[in-house]
Amino acid sequence: MHRLAVFDIDGTLTDTNAVDDECFVQSVADVLELQSHQLDWSDAPHVTDTALLRWLADRHGRKVDQMTEDAVRDRFLQLLHRAHVASPWRFGPIRGAPSVRAELEKRGWQVALATGAWESSARLKLAAIGFDTAGVPLASSTDALTRTEIVRLAHARSLQAHGSIERVVSVGDAVWDVRTAIAVGWPFVGVATGARADALRAHGASTIVPDLEDVAALCRALAEAEIPTSIEPA
Repeated sequence: MHRLAVFDIDGTLTDTNAVDDECFVQSVADVLELQSHQLDWSDAPHVTDTALLRWLADRHGRKVDQMTEDAVRDRFLQLLHRAHVASPWRFGPIRGAPSVRAELEKRGWQVALATGAWESSARLKLAAIGFDTAGVPLASSTDALTRTEIVRLAHARSLQAHGSIERVVSVGDAVWDVRTAIAVGWPFVGVATGARADALRAHGASTIVPDLEDVAALCRALAEAEIPTSIEPA
């Protein structure tokens, strides 16, 4: 029997929320021939790259077929590569993230990754912080449209890799991560400070750590975390 921590990536393992948002918006604007300032996704029901692209396209009267989606994904990856070369400090780790997998495995926890990003961009950002993904089950927006589907797929791939799992805990930094944990019925550990931590608490998260550096504290959080209490949909 194994215990499993399913980690979000942007904002949870990699300090890349700002550069990721910037490059994503620009890639959508470039391919759909829109202005980046027109692209506000604050009301979007599903915060994943695929879902946001389709929602933004529909909102602006554009059609997205597979060729268009591939073009946006390629442009996004190109922009991320350029940003990483020009400003590598924008691709830093959340404290403790590069070694968290190895440290948790020493303590009896397996790690999986579930991200709203496309897989190619997720792996670029993880490589930038030196996070070893070899053998780690990963599900992304390349695989599924919604975060609920993505985390369930990460769990299924973990079952294939490790066999039975006695406890699963979701680890994330954003309100949509809390909502997803509620939707799938998993305990949740938030990784945040300040206003972001307050937002997680307001949506039902009761267990929050400031970063991933104190592995003993993280393990206690994983062991003690409960399913968030909010009833908002994912």
